[in-house]
Amino acid sequence: MKTKIVIIVSLLFGFLGGIIFTGIAISISSGEMMVKEFKSPYDFDKTVDVMVNRINGEKGWHVTEVIDQNKEVSNNGGFPIGKFKIIKYCNGAYSAEMLKADDRKKLGNMMPKSFAVYEKSDGHVFVSTMNGAVMGKLFGGETERIIEQVSLEVENMMRFINLKYTLF
Repeated sequence: MKTKIVIIVSLLFGFLGGIIFTGIAISISSGEMMVKEFKSPYDFDKTVDVMVNRINGEKGWHVTEVIDQNKEVSNNGGFPIGKFKIIKYCNGAYSAEMLKADDRKKLGNMMPKSFAVYEKSDGHVFVSTMNGAVMGKLFGGETERIIEQVSLEVENMMRFINLKYTLF
């Protein structure tokens, strides 16, 4: 009888320990999983130019806006943050496919897609974006399928920075 109690208690503690460990691991890694950062081989201005040209050069894709975030921040009560631009881009066909269903209209708050291009204090230029692989898995179903298609095209466009969406 005592052996059964020890086994049950051990299993319960093991199960609870596993849940706690998993929660901590997800909490620590979730930021890195959701947002991907890639070092650019070019200087700031050339990185922005190459990205805009590559996006606009792909069938169906276009840049909707390039925001000078440093200027926006400085002009609206903040302090200078250095070279920082946000490239907003879209594909009308994928957008229509995503937003045609009522249950997916709420995802419009993540559209158009965007890249942040910035220069860090060490002079290196980086590009960051949401991780399409993780985003797709979060939603599943038809939404996941659309996000996967978009992600493959975006990876191809941004091959120069070795952009690859991964789950980990």
